[in-house]
Amino acid sequence: MNITSQIKKGTLFGIVFSLAKAIIYFVPLLLAEVLSKEDYGVLEYALAGIATLVSTIINLGVPGAYPYFILKQKKAFLKEGFYFHSIVLFFFFLMNQILYLNHLLSFNIYFAFNISYVLANQLFFSTQLKSNEKPVKAVLLDSALYFVLLIYYLIIKTSLINLDFKGANYFVLIYAAFYIINAGKLLLKISLKRVIHFYKIITKFSVHILISTFLIFLISVSGRILVEFFFDYETVGIYSYYFRLSAVVVMIHQIANIVYFKKIYTLNPHILDNYFYLFFIFIFILSLSFYFIFPKIIIHFSDFFNLTFQNNKAVYFLLSSQMVLWIASALNSNIIDRENLAAKNNIRFIVLILLGIVTLFIFKDQLTFSRLVFIHFSSIFIACLIQYYSLFKKSIFFYKSLFSLILFYLLTSSFYFFYF
Repeated sequence: MNITSQIKKGTLFGIVFSLAKAIIYFVPLLLAEVLSKEDYGVLEYALAGIATLVSTIINLGVPGAYPYFILKQKKAFLKEGFYFHSIVLFFFFLMNQILYLNHLLSFNIYFAFNISYVLANQLFFSTQLKSNEKPVKAVLLDSALYFVLLIYYLIIKTSLINLDFKGANYFVLIYAAFYIINAGKLLLKISLKRVIHFYKIITKFSVHILISTFLIFLISVSGRILVEFFFDYETVGIYSYYFRLSAVVVMIHQIANIVYFKKIYTLNPHILDNYFYLFFIFIFILSLSFYFIFPKIIIHFSDFFNLTFQNNKAVYFLLSSQMVLWIASALNSNIIDRENLAAKNNIRFIVLILLGIVTLFIFKDQLTFSRLVFIHFSSIFIACLIQYYSLFKKSIFFYKSLFSLILFYLLTSSFYFFYF
């Protein structure tokens, strides 16, 4: 590829990525301004809480198996087996409709499961696009649900149609129809016997990724679920708002993950360690800088921010610091998967989750909103340590990355306890 073509390709990616990630970042914040605090909390609970975890389960670890088999193992013949996954996901969607129509699910859970279906499909197809070095299409697909929610927001804002909160579900169902049609097309053109045989090979490996991915997601994205359990939907809305505000730095990680996805599965760990720790330092500094700068700007634009900021400064600070740990756990998961260490890592995650649950219930009477966020923040840090330990056991060393995360955790904890 000549220089001109590279520039054109890079420019197109930059434009598409900026637009798509701006929509992902701003749409939830905009919805916080037009929905009640409780409705916004329910939306975030469904969207980024329950749906994220459930989509991980129904995906069966298959998205993570694609780069392992196709990039690392170079077993291109297994691509056919991945076709069957769209049909598996469709059966989950169909069952959700049946249960809801028979009044066996509440609307909130039904709504979350509909979102789970589209998120699972997005991740499944996006991973394939990234593996085949098609970053522009991958970015667009990753953002598709938020484009749908943007349309929902614009209709509310312009009052074109009188929509309540439940109206968001209709837009999710319309979007889901595209994946349903795709599953139907695949069903008509594949040889089920051959494809199912390959799918069994894939899922025999991917079940370990399923468990590992679910556990790390349970640790890292369960904040909304914990807040709802110990507090209420309104507090979930506040948590989600400041989480979204802090997550601006995650966009930088997403650029790196899309552009260098293939290299993460192929480069020497020593080289990756040098890249990772510098990246963590950059994200940590940038994230804390935004923590001090954003309030001076957002105060002029957001009623939600003005009503909630003074009582939730500590939560916003912890979430800002948490982003580097969230990014580290995501990058480490790629390395764990590529080295086929998921199965060995899972038991340690289970122990961490059980200890976390015990800790929360022991201190539930002293639990404040910010203390809950700090315990969750600490759990993600320990999860990262577990990932590094699993790699060390296989003589794969990320010393610089490990020490940088330990330093960030100690600095954040000290500031939290002494300042707040």
